Amino acid sequence: MLMFRNYLKIAFRNLVRTKAYSIINICGLSLGVACCLLLALYVEDEFQYDRHHERLSDLYRIDTQFEANVVGFDKLGSVSPPIPMTLKDELPEIEAAARIVPTFGSANLIQYEDKKFYESNAFVADSTLFDVLTFEFIEGTPKKALADANTVVIAESIARKLFGSEPALDKSILITQGGTPVNYKITGVYKPQKSFLEANFFTSVMSEGGSGEYIRKNENAANEWAGQNFVGGYIKLAPGHSPKDLEKKINEVLVKYGSEDMKALGITKTLFLEPVKDIYLRSHVDKSQRITYIYTIVSIASFILILACINFMNLSTAKATKRAAEIGIRKVMGAFRGSLIRQILGEAMVVVAISIVISVILVLVALPVFNELSGKAISFNQGNVVFFGTALLILMVITGLIAGSYPAFYISSFQPATVLKGKFTMNKTSGRLRQGLVVLQFMVAIVLGCGMLVISRQLSFMKDKDLGFNPEAKIIVPLRTADAKKKYESLRTELEKMNAVKAVSATGYPPGSNIFNDMAFYREGGNMDNAILNRINNIDAGYMEMLDIKLIAGRPFTTNRLADSKGNLIINRTSAKKFGVEPKKMIGEKLYFDWQGKNYAFQVVGVVEDYNQTSLKDPIIPIVFQIPEKADEYSYLIASVNPSGLSQTVSQIEDMWKSQVSDAPFEYTFLDDNIQKQYLEDERISKIITYFTAIAIIICSLGLYGLSSFMAERRLKEIGVRKVMGASVPQIMGMMSREFVKLVLLAFVIAAPLAWYAMTQWLQAFEYKVPLDISIFTFAGLGAITIALLTVSYESLKAASTDPARTLRNE
Repeated sequence: MLMFRNYLKIAFRNLVRTKAYSIINICGLSLGVACCLLLALYVEDEFQYDRHHERLSDLYRIDTQFEANVVGFDKLGSVSPPIPMTLKDELPEIEAAARIVPTFGSANLIQYEDKKFYESNAFVADSTLFDVLTFEFIEGTPKKALADANTVVIAESIARKLFGSEPALDKSILITQGGTPVNYKITGVYKPQKSFLEANFFTSVMSEGGSGEYIRKNENAANEWAGQNFVGGYIKLAPGHSPKDLEKKINEVLVKYGSEDMKALGITKTLFLEPVKDIYLRSHVDKSQRITYIYTIVSIASFILILACINFMNLSTAKATKRAAEIGIRKVMGAFRGSLIRQILGEAMVVVAISIVISVILVLVALPVFNELSGKAISFNQGNVVFFGTALLILMVITGLIAGSYPAFYISSFQPATVLKGKFTMNKTSGRLRQGLVVLQFMVAIVLGCGMLVISRQLSFMKDKDLGFNPEAKIIVPLRTADAKKKYESLRTELEKMNAVKAVSATGYPPGSNIFNDMAFYREGGNMDNAILNRINNIDAGYMEMLDIKLIAGRPFTTNRLADSKGNLIINRTSAKKFGVEPKKMIGEKLYFDWQGKNYAFQVVGVVEDYNQTSLKDPIIPIVFQIPEKADEYSYLIASVNPSGLSQTVSQIEDMWKSQVSDAPFEYTFLDDNIQKQYLEDERISKIITYFTAIAIIICSLGLYGLSSFMAERRLKEIGVRKVMGASVPQIMGMMSREFVKLVLLAFVIAAPLAWYAMTQWLQAFEYKVPLDISIFTFAGLGAITIALLTVSYESLKAASTDPARTLRNE
């Protein structure tokens, strides 16, 4: 204990004796550890998704793999309606199965007494849902919660919104899912947990209307094994069964029941199983980039900690000459090298411990800002206090060992005879190590800088790229109820009377959203075996003109609904290309579709230029546009308005809506906002990377400043001699800076190929990507050199300006 107390005293005395170096070390380590802790909390939060499900390793989603000729689809995280429950009946390896189907319409109207509001993320589910996935019920029991028709299980947030602190169980609410309102009995309230399945409520598949009745009773869906691939199918395997072995069997069942349907539709598909635990982070089907971002964030956290440790090692070995006499005397007095190593490592641990305490304070202060930056709600609670404490302990040990190991072994190796005779000098190995560590620091900084620039450019590229249509000043008003749909034409008429409104049209799927309707067409002389799958979008006359989607052949739809709804189609350029025909030659071309023994004929009347219906991460797919027979088949009204006075225009539209539609609240979005929301997660990750890269560069600069200060101190006499011999201040500054510039250039030569490879891999996830030109690496390299020069310039100037009489008076 006495020895430990002495070690502490010596450690604190050394800290006080070298205040500048100590402050640099502590600041660098504190920043590094704080960044690691924040990023570790982010990663820990991401890995919590879906960990609450019981027997998680036995839970799988049934996915669909389409043959290559099914254009627009490759893989889907969904299947045809009868598949999940039939597989459960046919295969004893499946213990439980459930279907989860999105409700019709992107939002659902909920009404209770005088309360009326929309909720998104709503699903229809089988009663077996809670046998497969685990939900924490706070009211009701999961076993039979969805067994009866017209029952609903709601999230706690909706229960509080509707009933406050009162119980919600057994109360009735009206829910409108794109059609007529249905009265639902609440049979359960659950507490939402982190999951890939963000659900606000589930209605029973046995309920009236909506997607539940559609997959049960509609002849086009209930027994369809090839098409209608919009049903999420989830299964729980019986213990001891392999998913790989099961995949062969489920495809045998698919062929048994679905071969005729697939032949009739002209497609070939297979089924495969995807672990539920992988859906959120690493689903190839859903094209999730989250695991890539996690790897990036873990890399940045590791790099930041390494940079802080390098600073400590560099400064500790650099100032070793000041402790040479102390070590020599201790060895002469009988100190063993092992005890010296323990002492120096202990001193490092003291610095690390102080840094840890400061870093915890920094984390507590920065956490609200970090949550806002990342879109998270991370907090310290019983759930993560063990993780946080463990992370602190691991960081302290790792950082202490990494940062203190080399200085401990290096300093303890001094020979007392050499030291006490005054002949001790820093060996070349120590100098080369410091140079190597500086190179490593700037390699990391340059790689991070390149990554930051590429990600920023990619996001700017996606924001600024011509999407093939004009999204500006377009107001989207959802038509979520039957009454709103029926009032579309009168709404359009009233809107067109407003001075601020330029044009009005409607669609089933506005730009920025996925089109879920599809149909396979073939040309004259073909059949369903060589049919091309196209997405189908219902639009109204004037839709193309309003969005400035370029017509490249034929004509647009007219206001004569009766004429144009009789099989007339407009296709995009990609569709024409897939049919192997020039756009102009497609005009008048007949397209056919066979279904259940019937042949349906269509005619192409127009071809439009390609545009990006969805994110720029996705390729452009074949799309067919048609006008429906009735005007009440649209889901969204779109109005093009004057950009000035938008708030006043929205207010006028709201007043008009309230006078026309009685059963639905007014809501709206702007089309350009919807487009940008597709990249919200990418933007958040970009900001995290940018800010933490900046911190990494600050830590790097702190170490470089400390090292340049030490180098200037060591060379004061040499500088004095040079000044006496006539050297100017700029010449001396150039001499001192040249060494660091060489190291940065070496770091750039090594870092540039690494950064190029890493960014090339990251950009593979985007269908449209910014080119990796040399300017990105040039900016990063010049930035690193500039930072290095600015960092060392102060100490260089200070040393170069020192009066030589002061430094040489003892010579």
